[in-house]
Amino acid sequence: MLTLLRKPVAQVICGLLCMTNSARAVEITVQNDSFVSGGPAVIVGDFVPGEEAGARLTSPCNGTIVAVQIGWLSSGGASPTIEQAIHIYNGATFPTPGAQLALLEAPLMTPGALNEFRYLDEQQSIPLSVPVTAGQQFYVTLEFANATDVLGGSASVFRDVNGCQPGKNVLFAIPGGWLNFCIFLTGDLVIRAVIDCPAATGACCLPSGTCSDAQTLQQCQAQAGTYQGDNSNCSGVNCPQPTGACCINGVCSSQTQANCIAQGGTFIGVGLICGGNTCRGACCIAATEQCAFVTEPVCAGGGGVFQGIGVECNSIVCFPIGACCLPDGACADGQSPEECEALRGTFQGDQTTCAGSSCPVPEGACCQGSNCFGPLSQTDCELAFGGVWQGPNSICGAPDECGDSCPADIAPGNGDGLVNVADLLFVISNWGPCGACAADVAPQPNGDGVVNVNDLLFVISNWGPCG
Repeated sequence: MLTLLRKPVAQVICGLLCMTNSARAVEITVQNDSFVSGGPAVIVGDFVPGEEAGARLTSPCNGTIVAVQIGWLSSGGASPTIEQAIHIYNGATFPTPGAQLALLEAPLMTPGALNEFRYLDEQQSIPLSVPVTAGQQFYVTLEFANATDVLGGSASVFRDVNGCQPGKNVLFAIPGGWLNFCIFLTGDLVIRAVIDCPAATGACCLPSGTCSDAQTLQQCQAQAGTYQGDNSNCSGVNCPQPTGACCINGVCSSQTQANCIAQGGTFIGVGLICGGNTCRGACCIAATEQCAFVTEPVCAGGGGVFQGIGVECNSIVCFPIGACCLPDGACADGQSPEECEALRGTFQGDQTTCAGSSCPVPEGACCQGSNCFGPLSQTDCELAFGGVWQGPNSICGAPDECGDSCPADIAPGNGDGLVNVADLLFVISNWGPCGACAADVAPQPNGDGVVNVNDLLFVISNWGPCG
């Protein structure tokens, strides 16, 4: 026969795993009681082996029960005991539980502590994991293996002192079966559950002005974003667009990037503020071969070439002069990049010289009679193969290749087998650097990219009918 004896105590020390709640951000402790460590509590007794005391709890989320907590207290001096089991039941009916959802074997109960259990077995190899849905009710009960005598110093479960809430405390009595424990109690049992709830998510406004959905508060803050609230989404959020320095016609103002670009400006960067030199950059002035750090409009007004906002004069060379490797393998000193390009050469860099440059030997097609092959250097073509070199970068299959009986008949659309004034005028009309062109016809050197007196003399020397 169950005899209920109660012994009030002034304080209870909350030990062992009482601090579990702070260790896991997504775990929520579910409880009916109002007990806090150091507060008043009442030991509940007495129980006989096989009886159960429990709490009916409610899940706050669609989650998983991962731990249970049971307060265990004595009036002093009691040793830890191993009790029969902890049960988790379906709580749809009261006071009689539904189906058992989990069984934790042989819990070791330590007095003066809120004992927490996360495993189903004594070896702690099978984690507790019971799925629950938001609003689902369930019971957590302790089944006693040992009789209690609280007046004699035995430890037992305890309750708070704020009244027993209806439908939340149960007792399995021997005899009597399942009962509403509030018949005997004036407080709620300190029996709790820990539920792993998915972290709430919502929209996050990022510093870039973009919005990212399904972010937790912590994830949003880690990106320096502004969390828009649980269950919010980007479709209902207008994230503020960041501003920064914008240069429009040399004048700096704070604009969003979109507004800056729409006005034809140059956006310097988010969060940057305008200063005296914000819109300035290097300006290369050909007339003086000097560099000035000015705005783009000032540079253009003085005939300079603006190198970009923020570019310092000491970081660039406005007027480089150096060696130029020509298509025929020769090298020309003292050339600007523009002059080298006009010669179809390769600029070797500022302050370079031909003495310190290694220009590649040019290669081209080689003719042995009507047979064309290559590419070869001029030396290999003429000395090794006894052929006729067709010039730098020439290829087999190009116009006027090997076997052409009238190479000086070059006037476009002519091809009349005569070298005459039409061909002469074609050479003159293409005079100077021309890249790869038909008027660059002289075989020595052919393909040098320059139409000059060599090509003129070649046409004249082949004057008249040919073929």
